[in-house]
Amino acid sequence: MHIKQVVIEGFKSYKDQIAVEPFSHKINAVVGANGSGKSNFFSAIRFVISDMSAPGPEERQKLLHEGAGHAVLSAYVEIIFNNSDNRLPVDKEEVRLRRTISVKKDEYSLDRKHITKTEVVNLLESAGFSRANPYYVVQQGKIMAMTTMKDHERLDLLKEIGGTKVYEERRKESLNLMQETETRRQRINEVVKQLEFRLKELDEERAELAQYQQIDKQRRSLEYAIYDKEISDIRSKLEQIEGQRQKENDLRGEHAKKQSEEHSRLKRIAKDLRALSDKQADLATRLTEAQATHQQAIKKHAQSELDLQELLDSAHKSHDAKAHFSKQLDQLLDNITAKQREYDQVKADLDACLAESGRVSQALATADRKLQALFTKQGRTTQFKTEQERDEFVRKEIVQLEATIARKQQSLTALTEETQQLNSQLMELSQSVGDKDSVIRAKGEELSRDDRRCAELVQQRDRLQDQRKRIWRGMDDVDRSMAELRSQAGSATRHFEQSVARDINKSLLAVQRTAKNHNISGVNGTVIELLTCEKHFHTAVEVTAGNSLFNIVVDTDGIATQLSGIMNREKSGRATFMPLNRLNPDRVSMPEDLRANARPIIEQIKFDPKYEKAMQQVFGKTLLCKDLDVANAAAHRTHLNCVTMGGDQVSKKGSITGGFRDLSRSKMDAMHQMKASNQKVHEADLQRQSQQEDLDDVDQQIATLMGETQKLEAKRTHHRQQLEGMRSDLSAAQKRQKDLQGTVEAKEARASDIQANVRGLQDILQETQSELGTPLDSQLTTEERHQLRQLQEDIRQLQEEERSERQKMLQAETKQASLQELLDSNLLKRKEELEAQIAAANQAADGARLQAHRAEAANTEAAKQGASSDAQGLEKELEDISGKLKKLQADQEKLTEKEQADTQLIQDEQRTLEQMMAKRSGLQQKKGDLEKKIREMGTLPADAFEKYRDRSPKELHKLLHKCQGQLSKYGSVNQKALDQYVNFTEQREELTQRQTENSRGEAKIKQLIQTLDLRKDEAIERTFKGVAKNFREIFGELAPGGREELGEDADEDLAEAAPAAGLSEKYSGVKVKISFGAGDIMSMKQLSGGQKTLVALALIFAIQRCDPAPFYLFDEIDAALDPQYRTTVANMLARQANDPQNPAQFIITTFHPQLLHETDKVYGVSHCNRISRVDVVTKQDALEFIQSEEDRQKQGAKDNSS
Repeated sequence: MHIKQVVIEGFKSYKDQIAVEPFSHKINAVVGANGSGKSNFFSAIRFVISDMSAPGPEERQKLLHEGAGHAVLSAYVEIIFNNSDNRLPVDKEEVRLRRTISVKKDEYSLDRKHITKTEVVNLLESAGFSRANPYYVVQQGKIMAMTTMKDHERLDLLKEIGGTKVYEERRKESLNLMQETETRRQRINEVVKQLEFRLKELDEERAELAQYQQIDKQRRSLEYAIYDKEISDIRSKLEQIEGQRQKENDLRGEHAKKQSEEHSRLKRIAKDLRALSDKQADLATRLTEAQATHQQAIKKHAQSELDLQELLDSAHKSHDAKAHFSKQLDQLLDNITAKQREYDQVKADLDACLAESGRVSQALATADRKLQALFTKQGRTTQFKTEQERDEFVRKEIVQLEATIARKQQSLTALTEETQQLNSQLMELSQSVGDKDSVIRAKGEELSRDDRRCAELVQQRDRLQDQRKRIWRGMDDVDRSMAELRSQAGSATRHFEQSVARDINKSLLAVQRTAKNHNISGVNGTVIELLTCEKHFHTAVEVTAGNSLFNIVVDTDGIATQLSGIMNREKSGRATFMPLNRLNPDRVSMPEDLRANARPIIEQIKFDPKYEKAMQQVFGKTLLCKDLDVANAAAHRTHLNCVTMGGDQVSKKGSITGGFRDLSRSKMDAMHQMKASNQKVHEADLQRQSQQEDLDDVDQQIATLMGETQKLEAKRTHHRQQLEGMRSDLSAAQKRQKDLQGTVEAKEARASDIQANVRGLQDILQETQSELGTPLDSQLTTEERHQLRQLQEDIRQLQEEERSERQKMLQAETKQASLQELLDSNLLKRKEELEAQIAAANQAADGARLQAHRAEAANTEAAKQGASSDAQGLEKELEDISGKLKKLQADQEKLTEKEQADTQLIQDEQRTLEQMMAKRSGLQQKKGDLEKKIREMGTLPADAFEKYRDRSPKELHKLLHKCQGQLSKYGSVNQKALDQYVNFTEQREELTQRQTENSRGEAKIKQLIQTLDLRKDEAIERTFKGVAKNFREIFGELAPGGREELGEDADEDLAEAAPAAGLSEKYSGVKVKISFGAGDIMSMKQLSGGQKTLVALALIFAIQRCDPAPFYLFDEIDAALDPQYRTTVANMLARQANDPQNPAQFIITTFHPQLLHETDKVYGVSHCNRISRVDVVTKQDALEFIQSEEDRQKQGAKDNSS
């Protein structure tokens, strides 16, 4: 075993965690400058394994690191041991021992587990670290103390090492026990002397006591006779009082039963009164609501009637207006037709005028052109000199005319194409107008259908809303009924819980809670919940089952075990379980001749066949009998338990149990009421759920209707908007059609003009072409002149015709414009107005609206009638309730008076009973006092019971008076003399025995002291011899050629007394005498400092060798040694570390090279910012460091000397 590693954090100068590299199992050296933390490292190891003191808060604070930065709140030192040799009693090759401290705690842990300080001490002692030999840790102070130690101190050290302290402590305890024993012996002797004196006095008092006791026996016999007669008289009186009390009690029981029945009736009446009062208040509220509803229905009906009447009036008016407007429209249509025909005729006339005017204009133009041609031909001779010039000019004219004709024809072609396009557009527009008109008529019909469908949906919605109101009223009724039923169920539940013992009720609730929380199935309920029977059997069933009514029936014993385990863990109560799979009750049979007056009670109980075993277990061995006599006979004959309807029981062993039972606390009645109330609540809840389902269905239908109505209304609105848009589009299209028709007509007229111009130009061209090549004459021919005159005449006539035609055309155009204005601005607009008014009248007289209003009026009438019927029904029901209330109040008053009379009678009977009970109590008290006096007499003489039986009380009192006179002579006699004599004799014997035991104990204690002294002397001798031998060997190794002498310094006076005082007391100290080399033997005082240190080390090594440890800690043990002795010490440590029999690990601190040469591993301690750290260094680095430290010290010494 050896120290493998040390981990430090927060301890003194080691703030940060350091984990020292594993130590060698041989010699390890720690070097470093003064103040670097070597001693703190040494203290850390000692803090865990050697320093077992309990430092206070201030001392623990000093052990924590103090420096800059965050304060250290806790520190720990952990030593990791190599336990490959299993020296520590831990089954691990590596053991971690940690000590942690803070300002408030100081604790140990072994392999991360907390252990106590005592366990740490025991652990280290089991590994060989003795508290009596702490020299496996050697500090600098210990060596110095050893060099200055006196002889007697060395002796004390050997005693401590030898373990004599234990012997001395036990010897001291033994001496204390001897002292206590001596004190007890002296006290016992004093008490025995006092007892002897008292026994002599009591021996004289015994004779006088014997005479007194003889007379006292006679007195007690007389007193017993007197007391016995008085007790007999009291018993007779008590029997008489008991008979009277029984009669009064029976009478009071009958009256109490009668009063209980009256009280029960009063409670029922009070309950009925409360229920009726609540119902009356509820009916009054409902009546008020119904009356308000009726008034609202009347108002709504009146409003609907008024709306219907207004609609009817409006319909009548609309019908008259429609007829009037239709008549006007017919007249207007006739007028429009006539005007349209007139317009068409005027247009035809205008067209004819236009045609004639065109013909005349064309003819006039032709004539004029011919005339101008003749005039031109006539003037050619003046214009041209030759035919050639003329032809040249004519050709130019021909070219111009041809060009003009070509342009005109192009214009005509373009105009014709435009006219054709316009005619095509006009045809399309006419088709569109027709289509729009058809769509408008179809939309109008669809809108009418939607209006009728909307009215139907409103009617359906109103019917469903009325149905929903009826459901609401029904739900309100059920809610009120459920509130009352729940209140009754709650009262019934509380009544049941009050009738059951509190612990049973608590356990039942715990079972229900446990089964629910842990999801345990197969818990069927209590016996009382699983059975039913007729009400008149309740008492018999309840008496038969007793608390078994609350046994819990489960399917299997596993369920019962699971529930019991959970309830035990939760401490939630106790319960009795009946697992059906484990029950196997015996079936009993009864004689058939008994069935006339007795039957098995289980036959009167109804239950699920599944629970038959449980019911047989509880009720299977009990008969229900007609009366108590039948029960007695049946129990004797069948050996079964019997019970009567009234609850009296006869057991199969013959005992009878019965009497008055308070039926108001019947558990079966309470359970029956609770079940009935819960069933009513369940039925009402089902009804409420059904109503809710109906309401949800109606709400869904209403929502569907509302959605459909909204969609239809949106559709109607959309259709109206579409219809208005279509009508607007139709008007616009008609206007465009009319405008386009006018444009076409204008285009056609212009085309006709262009054609006429082209024909005229062609005629001129033809005439001009014909002039080419003709002679250039100065005069016209006769034919031409004739033609000229004829043309002039024709032109004059044509001009007249043209003026006439223009006048006709102007008149026709004026008339056409007038008719067109009349049609467009008056007649057609009036037609539209009349059609709109007729449509409005049709809408006002719409049958769907009228039907909807009639349906609404019918619905409001039905609602009014329903509200009136409801109000009348509530009024009648309220009258019936008021009548019932009056009757119940009258019955309540009568019963109250009767109950008060019965109460007064019971109170009188109670007072009579109390008087009897007081008298009986007084007699019983007197009887008890007399019996107590008889018991206090103690043992009576054998003739005391018969000797004075025939004497009268008067004679007995005389004899007693005489006996008491004789006893008065012995007034000062010690009546306890005999008892005291016996008691004191027993005490004397007991004290004598205790004194003998004390003497034996004292002898054993003396023997123990002698044994302890002997063992202590042997330990001292053994330790001294071992240390002396080891000291001689070690000193020879450390100082070759030297001689030593370790001897005990004897005290002559003590030596003579050694056999008695003990061997260890004859020595006063241990002397050390040393010789280095061939010199004289010297004492410790004569040695130099280095020699003293060497001797002290030799002594320490000798002590260690007596009780070797697995490792040693040396803190600068070579500081005061001479150089040559450092080498011998280092050699000895090396031999010990490499000893094959008993190797040891050494951890040393040093400032000298001799020890470093023998080390296996060297550690250097450095210091920075008040924080220390430990690192492995090479042996060469350590030697150089030590050499530099020696040089620095020498230089410092020179500086100081200079």
